[in-house]
Amino acid sequence: MASAWAGWQRDFGWTNPIAGLSLKTIGPIASVLTASTVYWLGSSAARSFDPTNLAYILVGAALYAHVAAYSWVPSLAITEGKWSNVFTQVYISPKSSPPYLAGRCLASFATSAITSGGSLVGASVISIYLFNTGLPFVLTPVSIGLLVVALVVNIFASMGLGFLLSAYTIFATKFEWALPVYVSGLLMVFSGALFPVTLLPWPVSAVADVLPFTEFIRAARVALIAGYPGSFWYYLGLSFVGGLVFLVLGLAAYAAAEHRARRLGVVDRKAV
Repeated sequence: MASAWAGWQRDFGWTNPIAGLSLKTIGPIASVLTASTVYWLGSSAARSFDPTNLAYILVGAALYAHVAAYSWVPSLAITEGKWSNVFTQVYISPKSSPPYLAGRCLASFATSAITSGGSLVGASVISIYLFNTGLPFVLTPVSIGLLVVALVVNIFASMGLGFLLSAYTIFATKFEWALPVYVSGLLMVFSGALFPVTLLPWPVSAVADVLPFTEFIRAARVALIAGYPGSFWYYLGLSFVGGLVFLVLGLAAYAAAEHRARRLGVVDRKAV
């Protein structure tokens, strides 16, 4: 809890929460609108524009940005901690760094969930006026509640991905940001954020089809888009199971990397 609070203070210590959240919403709104505009231009030229497809892209782009925003926070915590001599201070007791990284990740999840939700609402309103079309969204207490449940369940997969990236970052000396950025780009393609993963070549499509991030976005679309086929609880169950696998693998990889880093004496060095 102390780590989560420290993460929140890091993001909003220089301003008030309302102003900070408002500023953090600008980027996701721009990202979602960019994807929507590309679809509108292409589908209009082909005379195949479909409001359901636009809603599909809006939800996927907003949720992909949400996952990418907080899954790489553990790596960010290590990187900035190494350069500010803060990361070594978490080793005041055995196994103290995983709770620290998890706490920072949870703090970022809270802010990212708010900003991504705001970006989805803002981009949807702008799209209605910009593209002069209605969107088949289902906005009821039940649908919003199901979306919140899906967001919470996806924490396991995103945190597992964060620990996997941290296993690399703890040894990195330059371009620590590079791998998380590359992974985020791959996640956009392999999670069904902008188009169905069935369009990918086999066997890539088979792997992407069972990723917990793919199942999470599918569950969210079932909850929010009217007439979208699929079973919410089926997709959510797959996301939960896959998320637990990601989390176990991530924790194991990070534990092995941290053990080796301690033996080599690189934890407290700015340059490894």
